[in-house]
Amino acid sequence: MRRVTPLLALLALGTAGAQKVSLTFLHGFTGPDRPVMEGLIKKFNDTHPNIEVRAQAQPWATTWQQLPALVASGRAPDVAVINEDQITGFVARGAVSPLTPAELSGAGISKTRFFGPLFATADYKGQSYGVPISSVAYVMFYNKDLMKKVGLDPAKPPRTRAEFLRAAQLCTVDKSGKNSTQAGFDPKNLDTWGVSLYNNWVGSRAAYAAILQNGGALTDKNQNAAFNSPQAVSAVQFLVDLVQKQHVARPNSTEEAELAAFSQGKVCMFPSGQWYLDRFETQKMNFGVTFLPRIGGNVRDAAWGGSSHLTLLKQRPGYSADKRRAALEFIAWLSQPAQNLTWTATGSLPTQAAVASNAQFAKAPISGIFDRLGSVYATSGYPWVGQVMGPFDAAWEAAYLGKKTVSQALNDGVSEANKQIEQARKNFQ
Repeated sequence: MRRVTPLLALLALGTAGAQKVSLTFLHGFTGPDRPVMEGLIKKFNDTHPNIEVRAQAQPWATTWQQLPALVASGRAPDVAVINEDQITGFVARGAVSPLTPAELSGAGISKTRFFGPLFATADYKGQSYGVPISSVAYVMFYNKDLMKKVGLDPAKPPRTRAEFLRAAQLCTVDKSGKNSTQAGFDPKNLDTWGVSLYNNWVGSRAAYAAILQNGGALTDKNQNAAFNSPQAVSAVQFLVDLVQKQHVARPNSTEEAELAAFSQGKVCMFPSGQWYLDRFETQKMNFGVTFLPRIGGNVRDAAWGGSSHLTLLKQRPGYSADKRRAALEFIAWLSQPAQNLTWTATGSLPTQAAVASNAQFAKAPISGIFDRLGSVYATSGYPWVGQVMGPFDAAWEAAYLGKKTVSQALNDGVSEANKQIEQARKNFQ
């Protein structure tokens, strides 16, 4: 037998210690954001010779369908991106591995670097299960020319309920030039509307934000639906009154119709997702973007937000500790400010204050919401998001269209949601 010298033995150990770790990374960034993600992955691989990340991009819906079977069979990817409306459900089913404080600290991931509610979106029962990589929010676009025309300062968009209502009233003008506060105003013969409301799930996110702003919530401490509280009824009633009493929002409208009206200069304020920013910029509109005013109440600032989180899935017994350490290193790197700044080119919001304060945003319209990014709240924290949001969206539609009173719509929605939750709980026993 060939004799192994101590030096050769040491060299062999060194080579083994430097062995490349290969990671699989599953994500749903399949649109224009895909090349940006692929560029980031290449940069990571180029700068981390001991780790190779191999990414697979596929539609989100495909991932939600496949993930339980992948985890159950021990074939889960090393790192996966899960969105805010799905993550708690997968956590409650045991498909996602918790990230311990020691692991986060060891990887250099500090919760305090991120906007609080955004990071907490992936928390469940006191444990963290994900690190945010991407974020979107419900914002309020406004037409600067229309505001200026009625004597409002477009550099000071409304923040309070009173300021918002006044702006909506002044901007709602009939064909004779009278606004909604003046005698002789004709609400059936309008030239411009004050604000857009509409009946789909995006429209209901204004109601969701209003409830949070008034100190309410969609669920109670037992994770049952509770969006019929006095705070919720009051908040939603204000929105419905904009249509039925104030006549500053169009009744029975759709997101498409309101989007067209805003683009044509016929609506002053258009609350919706930030994803319309590129459209308005392309149209060269004179518009601004602001955080959703406190339309629901004055308890706190709040707006709805969506997000995507880097997670470590539950792995088969005997899974390599080296792989988990490498996966944490990849998550830490991808969520650093420099990479997050790169990712904002896709239209994502900054996930952390250090990125939001970057000079490149100084003149960007979207920076109008950056002072309150810490008040963006996702619909998460309970496993049955769909069982809550479906009935909530239907309740908003019924109230907005005047098919039911606000109280009746919300009561019926809560009743339906809790029936669905009762069935859903059986999947989490």
